[in-house]
Amino acid sequence: MTNPRLIAIDWSGRSGADQRRALWLAEVVGGELVRLEGGRTRAERIELLIAEADRDPNLIIGFDFAFSLPAWFLQQRQLTPRQLWALLADEALTPTMRRLGLVRWMNSPELPFWTTGEAHARLRPEQMFRRTEHDMRVPGVQPKSAFQLVGAGQVGRGSLYGMQALHRLTGAGFRIWPFDPPALPVVVEIFPRVLTGPVRKNSPSERERYLGPIPMPPDLRWLAANSEDAFDAAISAVVMAARVEELKALPEEPGYATEGKIWAPRDPVALGTADRLPAGGYRARSHSHSGRWRPA
Repeated sequence: MTNPRLIAIDWSGRSGADQRRALWLAEVVGGELVRLEGGRTRAERIELLIAEADRDPNLIIGFDFAFSLPAWFLQQRQLTPRQLWALLADEALTPTMRRLGLVRWMNSPELPFWTTGEAHARLRPEQMFRRTEHDMRVPGVQPKSAFQLVGAGQVGRGSLYGMQALHRLTGAGFRIWPFDPPALPVVVEIFPRVLTGPVRKNSPSERERYLGPIPMPPDLRWLAANSEDAFDAAISAVVMAARVEELKALPEEPGYATEGKIWAPRDPVALGTADRLPAGGYRARSHSHSGRWRPA
């Protein structure tokens, strides 16, 4: 894995026009933030990534959705993670499983998925989270459960759509870490709140202040400052680039091969601090809408 391109995608479980507005992609090549864009649906974004990997497989992608569900749920239903992804992609393994497809899970959820406080109250706390989500719990960082399908900050719908996308990416030759031994192109699960650190992301002025020390083209800075989703994508890609050596050396994680694992840098990244940047720093260059990148 030498000089990979790094892409972070702020995923979304929204529908209609909101999906295009909320789903952002940021790309860093050779230490440069070269792309920050929205305006595509989930399906269009996945097809773009497949085309990019066909052109140049030297690619590491971070998605911010849960890659699997708690182990007890899978064991109870005798599912592997890949069977879960296939089920959600509506490539059901049996007629019974077909009736449990994505539409029903979304619109008529059964426990442990929930859309009401009454249903939520029926779940034990230990049922709600994967091991990796417990790992990420630090002051100011509280991952949501993929079983939650309603409410502010819920990740359930986006995660179910995301697992559907993982099935498509696996079929196109992507490695999904830690379910596969790492090799390019590889996909990792990220949690933007861990990567951004403490910042009031719902405040445009705070986003602008946070972006201030980070060199980047003015048009990309404007996009990141004016959208929380674009901000998450941009900062996630920059942090991934700052820790690219760790990503190039992803370990095999058999203990997480059922539930998945959120990738996080071993040490916090102080953005805008010279001694924390990659060799040469982040070099800003004019943003191009042509879709061409400098070879890695």
